[in-house]
Amino acid sequence: MSQLHPVTQPESKDLQLLSEISQLLTMLDLDRVLQTVIDLAAKSVGAAKTSLFLQDGTDIDWEHIVVTRDLSSDQSIAVVRRVMDTGLAGWVSRTREGTIIEDTFHDDRWHVFPDDKYPVRSALCVPFLHNDRLLAILTLVHPEPNHFTRHHLMVMTIIANQASVAIHNAQLFYRVQALLRQLEIMLKAIPDALFIMDDQGDIILINQAAGELLGIDSDAAEGRTIAEFSEIDSSLIPVRDITTESIKTGEQWSFDVRSEQQKRDFLVTMSVWEKPSQIITKMGYVAVMHDITRLRDLSRFKDTMMSIASHDLRTPLSLIVGYCDLIGLDVEPESPTAQYLEVIRRSTNRMNTMLDDLLRVEQLRSSPLELHEQVAMGDLVTKVMDNLQPVAGRKKHQLDLASDLDVLPRLMVDPIMLREAMENYITNAIKYTPDGGHITVQAYVSSVDGDGGGERFNYVVQDNGLGIPEQYINRLFDSFFRAKQPGTEKIEGTGLGLSLVKTVVERHSGEVWVETQTGVGSRFGFWLPIRKQNE
Repeated sequence: MSQLHPVTQPESKDLQLLSEISQLLTMLDLDRVLQTVIDLAAKSVGAAKTSLFLQDGTDIDWEHIVVTRDLSSDQSIAVVRRVMDTGLAGWVSRTREGTIIEDTFHDDRWHVFPDDKYPVRSALCVPFLHNDRLLAILTLVHPEPNHFTRHHLMVMTIIANQASVAIHNAQLFYRVQALLRQLEIMLKAIPDALFIMDDQGDIILINQAAGELLGIDSDAAEGRTIAEFSEIDSSLIPVRDITTESIKTGEQWSFDVRSEQQKRDFLVTMSVWEKPSQIITKMGYVAVMHDITRLRDLSRFKDTMMSIASHDLRTPLSLIVGYCDLIGLDVEPESPTAQYLEVIRRSTNRMNTMLDDLLRVEQLRSSPLELHEQVAMGDLVTKVMDNLQPVAGRKKHQLDLASDLDVLPRLMVDPIMLREAMENYITNAIKYTPDGGHITVQAYVSSVDGDGGGERFNYVVQDNGLGIPEQYINRLFDSFFRAKQPGTEKIEGTGLGLSLVKTVVERHSGEVWVETQTGVGSRFGFWLPIRKQNE
């Protein structure tokens, strides 16, 4: 029968210490963890003074220095800098080993501060390591030599190993909390109204701008539904409707809404936020409402001005032309007055043309597009070529078609709009190609690479004209823009033709493009998607 040996007092203390250290794992407050580590360490080895400071990468985390001496913050930082450079803590940081100084009078690793009133004769210093990364350094001191023993070093090493996990966890929590505070400040600073909802439309978070939109404090919205607030402000009805649908990963929406209650217009961008892990399986929605009231007011003002231009300007222009004709009846054809009248007629006609082009572009942008007609693209291209041959002939251009029209598809398009876009490309080439030039039209089908595949209808007009300087290429399709270069001074135009082409093509879900070289010529083209019958 074996005899049980009583546990000695030192071993009992060590077990009690380890038990208290293990409780650190439940703490997430970093400052509290550090203070508890210092208190337990000092108590376990009978240290008179202690210091602990964290490493942040390759530098000291100056926010977390704990020194149990009568030092100010600036003094503590100065002490830490010095001991990391020439003292015991620096030696432990470099070697990553715990050590004991039995007598500081006979060990060069101890740095003595001349104005230090507290005597130190023995010291113990251990590193806190986590996955080979140095987290912190703990130093304990005593006014008597040979106070710390190898047993103390072993105990402190065990404490350091246990406490490192707690410090690491607390650091992670501290950083997450700091990021959350930064995110909260950013969300409050965003001028756009932000709504974060779960998959049922219950509000998780709104920012201050959203709270102002709803007339409530932002904290008061949590747990309430977007459907409830849609009854307060009608602009949220589309958002509510989306949250009632079956949620799908990666879905996005963008639409305009108007708040009749506040007389404000918004562009709403809405998307699905996905589940972050297998543990958290919920998904939800994020909606951002950008105030575009000023833009919409400008658009409404523009519509008013367009109405004025289309009606009120027509009358004076007609009167000018009429009176020019009346005056012309009493003027000799070869007189200077007749020439002045001709300048007035040309200028008036140009203003009328500009008004027509401007109204046409605006009509294309604002009117509903009804793609209800199946059009044979070969027939449409033939009609365009027939219409422009006389125009090209007046400048002695050779206008050729380099395509097999019989293989072109039938597309669901607006034939009037598309024909005008095709003719604008050719008219533009005729204008900017000197007399006797060569213009080639191509129409063909190409395959689309990448996801989804499919085919496109392509339309290209190539000329050997003046070409366009590279610095103007990005603006060619802007309204009223005309590239200024030698040889174009006498070419008339409003700068709306290419803008009209771009508008028509984009409303057919296509894309315009251009390739050009000064003095060589240009290639203007666009493509339209070829959709299947069930699309």
